[in-house]
Amino acid sequence: MRRRAFITLMGGATISWPLVAYAQHPAEPLVCGWMGVKVSPMTAAFADSLGMTEPYGAIFDRPQPGSPAANAGIEAGDAVTAINGTPLASWRDFATTISMMAPDTTVFLNTWRSGQPIEVRVVLGSSKCPAKAHRSRIS
Repeated sequence: MRRRAFITLMGGATISWPLVAYAQHPAEPLVCGWMGVKVSPMTAAFADSLGMTEPYGAIFDRPQPGSPAANAGIEAGDAVTAINGTPLASWRDFATTISMMAPDTTVFLNTWRSGQPIEVRVVLGSSKCPAKAHRSRIS
């Protein structure tokens, strides 16, 4: 469930801000977006092989069978450089960014495969949030 909070700024202006809290009931576990693929750090050599001027992003491992990543056609060795148009500065940001999204969200990934840029559309699944995600969410 996506909620909105109203934040009052200095001077009395109020803005609306989306909160990401997806548990339906306090007794139910908080759920996070899930793609079903692990990532590895982008190396300078791999980035160079793709024609990138500097290494950023992440390299996909083999997706879990039946996962949203596998269903979207992600392959081992694909390199992701952006999520929804936002560059992925570090490979460590991938899991955090995906887990902060709601299940059933459509995500567009800028990826490279065989030296060619492609956009992959993934509909996220759901997973129980890791403990560290509980601290960064409002329930």
